[in-house]
Amino acid sequence: MDDEVVDGGMTDPLQNKIPGLIRDLSHRNKDVRWGAANALARIGTAAVDPLIAALDDKDSVVRLRAAWALGQIGDKRPVDKLILTLRDGDWSVRMRAAEALGNLRAHQATNALLLQLRDKNADVRGHVISALTKIADPVSADRISEILKDPDWRVRMGAALALAAIRTEKSLAYLKAASCDENEYVRKIAGAVLETDEDKSCATNVKTGHAKDLPPVL
Repeated sequence: MDDEVVDGGMTDPLQNKIPGLIRDLSHRNKDVRWGAANALARIGTAAVDPLIAALDDKDSVVRLRAAWALGQIGDKRPVDKLILTLRDGDWSVRMRAAEALGNLRAHQATNALLLQLRDKNADVRGHVISALTKIADPVSADRISEILKDPDWRVRMGAALALAAIRTEKSLAYLKAASCDENEYVRKIAGAVLETDEDKSCATNVKTGHAKDLPPVL
């Protein structure tokens, strides 16, 4: 195809399409909007700067699709801007920014993502913990262990997966708390990673969905 990427650069025809595709991110038809985001992601590095600029658009629909596309491209230039976008007033934009930072394996975003684990929206917290799972920075184990107390089982499951991905002695010690979770999926993840059956001591306890006694820091 004439419009394929060549040695990291783009042919003029594709570059000329970028402004129109950016405009289509706010199209009234959702299929057109996502089609534009997909096309910009496929264009790659030439679309990065226009997409970074789109993160400041007044329309949250544009911002969330720009964040998503940047996460697909793999270029690290937007990391700092995506970190700032974690504070966006729209939860769906924050969610996509977290997702993008995870896809980019942006270790410099670890602290900002850890702070975002306090987000009021469970979907945002879920995408944040997923991003931290992909980054798997050992320094995040202490904070992630606290998310084993999250009221949403999906987030707790994400925390278990994140601790498993870090896979240090400390993170695996924290993971033991998940073996007493009230949710079957969370318990199974902990058991599979630790290669143990569900903690027998849990049978006599009333499961509350919160890990009460986390193991001491090693």
